[in-house]
Amino acid sequence: MRKGILVAVLALAPLALAQAPTVAPTKGNGPDAYAKGADSASVNQTIELILPKATALHLDVTTLTFDLTGLDGATWPNSTPDFGGQMVCVYGLSDQDIKTQLGDNFYNQVQTLPMGTSYGVAQWPNITINGGGAVTAYPPIKLDKNGELVPGSKNYFVCYRTFILQKFSNGKQWHLTVNRNDPEGAQGIQHLYIQDNPCDTFGAATGLYELPNGANLELVPRNLQAGPTGARSGNNPERCGYKSWLDDLVVVAVKVNSDLWGKSTANLTYTLATTAW
Repeated sequence: MRKGILVAVLALAPLALAQAPTVAPTKGNGPDAYAKGADSASVNQTIELILPKATALHLDVTTLTFDLTGLDGATWPNSTPDFGGQMVCVYGLSDQDIKTQLGDNFYNQVQTLPMGTSYGVAQWPNITINGGGAVTAYPPIKLDKNGELVPGSKNYFVCYRTFILQKFSNGKQWHLTVNRNDPEGAQGIQHLYIQDNPCDTFGAATGLYELPNGANLELVPRNLQAGPTGARSGNNPERCGYKSWLDDLVVVAVKVNSDLWGKSTANLTYTLATTAW
């Protein structure tokens, strides 16, 4: 019986080896070296690696949905809505958006914090939302344990979602842009905001911007555009992994205050351009 088992195991070995690729020796007319009466001989060889220019993007999510039908009016503070780790809605920290003019490193774009809300970095790729408390119902309203209205709970609010965008460039410099071009005649999202965070520099300032229809924005500041992306990932494998593509966490927010009922749509196009080889 033992002999039979051993034969069966050995029979599998050739099959496993056959699945591995084989490499045959390269043939050519190389130099010869010989030395009579000497202890060594040397020949010279040059090794070349030739790669084509390459720039690429991979989008994890083609449709990002903010579905507020899940806000079912849970009573506060006894319960909170279950966002399933996909979407978080919070009340604003101010009545208006907070805008800051940024400098040349950010292409002189205007940073906009929707109603003063923002987010902080947690363990990659998670973020924490800074706002005036979770929204538990749509239309927005909160009742305390006595059934009384909580002041401010009917205010505007902001919802956040994130996803991963992977980029590849084997050049020395690149830049990433986003363009919004909604379908003609479609019901558009009134207030949309976006920010991009490369995994290796997660937590560095990259600018949070409002993205109206027709706008084109630079998503990554100049000081974070060095390539190639594989080297960037390798510098921080804990967050980026050992791969040639560089993961970006894209944060998208919508302010809910003036949109019509039903489905509103925004079409975004992300473009990665290598600018220096």
